[in-house]
Amino acid sequence: MSIGLDIGKFSIKLIELEKNNDLISVKNIGKKNLFDDLNKFDHDKISKSQIKACIEDLCNQMKIKPKKIKNITSSLSGKLIDVRQISTLEMPDHELSVSLELEAKKHVPLDGTDAIIDYHLLGSNNEKLDQINLILSTTTKNIISEHAELLKNCKIKPGVFDADPIAISNIHQYSNELSEQGSDVLVNIGNSSTTIVVWGKNSSFFTREIEIAGDRINKELIRKYNFDYLSAESRKIENGIKSLDEDKENDEVSEESSEVDTMPGGIMIEEKTIFNELVDEIRKTLRFYMKNNNNSFFNTFYITGGGALLPGLDEFITNNLNVKVELLDPFKKINNSNKVDNPFEFSVALGLALRGLEK
Repeated sequence: MSIGLDIGKFSIKLIELEKNNDLISVKNIGKKNLFDDLNKFDHDKISKSQIKACIEDLCNQMKIKPKKIKNITSSLSGKLIDVRQISTLEMPDHELSVSLELEAKKHVPLDGTDAIIDYHLLGSNNEKLDQINLILSTTTKNIISEHAELLKNCKIKPGVFDADPIAISNIHQYSNELSEQGSDVLVNIGNSSTTIVVWGKNSSFFTREIEIAGDRINKELIRKYNFDYLSAESRKIENGIKSLDEDKENDEVSEESSEVDTMPGGIMIEEKTIFNELVDEIRKTLRFYMKNNNNSFFNTFYITGGGALLPGLDEFITNNLNVKVELLDPFKKINNSNKVDNPFEFSVALGLALRGLEK
């Protein structure tokens, strides 16, 4: 039995997995928004007591007794943790840990406390035979202590802490064959941020987080149409890419706020939207990756997360980046008889729970 707990800035997701031989099944699954009234949503004003109450309510809703949770993996996201691939000399575990702690201090801003590391071995380095490749995750003792204290206040015994990019990669690796050549691109679109992971069986692991996601789309709709947050969220889910298109009949938008501007000489240009910004940031990430990884190319783009089902998003990315886009279904190889409205928003929670089953 294993539990994955994804503490986001919009909602909290929890999944309980069980394994019978090689069959992995979802025993329990649930989600609760941090704000019951979405018009009061503000991810900059979320308190620890609010998160605590939400976790407790979710456990009650799922009939889970926090004190009986024995195997839980929860996530650290965003600027709380640094995740990168490195190469190092092959050495005994104890020596490797000491070496990685020294390496970690180069990549995370210390807050006066020790660096805390975790690593995932990838295998031998094909170019340097005496070295190994691994994914190094680094945070600080303060951040771990605060996260652990939050769980303890919910009467949950802290378990393993992992990073969102690793959780998403777990799902991809479990659901799909890693490409022998080139890299796959994983794009997890949440509410407050979008996580990009580039990875292949014989190519470097790279991740980047950008602050263009569901909340930014909603705020653009609020700015443009004077919606409240709930109306913006509803329009985004219903219309997706077209949610920022003018609709004079329904939205009574004046001609002055047209999507199309006119340049001198009468040339018509289309105004860039937040979706163009998202694609631009993905493009920048891929260019950086290619610059630092010789002979790299991209195979399939997978989109997942709460924003994966936005109508027209897959086609928009395909047309703008000239790539093949698929949905990364977290339940592709996992038995799930529970009904969920949007399975893709459980990708991180499911990836966390999968790690718990590795023990």
